[in-house]
Amino acid sequence: YCQCEEIRNPSLRHIPIAVGQKHIIVTSNYVARKMGVQKLMGREDAMKVCPSLTIVEGSDLEPYRDASRKIYVTFRSAIKRFTP
Repeated sequence: YCQCEEIRNPSLRHIPIAVGQKHIIVTSNYVARKMGVQKLMGREDAMKVCPSLTIVEGSDLEPYRDASRKIYVTFRSAIKRFTP
């Protein structure tokens, strides 16, 4: 999810980000993980361990589903080229 958000908003690259839903962190990027942010952590706890954390609301799953479809189509196309 974080990579999708970084693609959608390049200013999020190289800073600690997390995708949140309701009151928890669903996932975080590697920068945030190095600072102690973990999945399923409460938002408040995540902000305590990483005050510079940017939390992106991830309740709308459609952008992630769309990215997944694009990746699937790309892999499917590549497989067709390499299989007899």
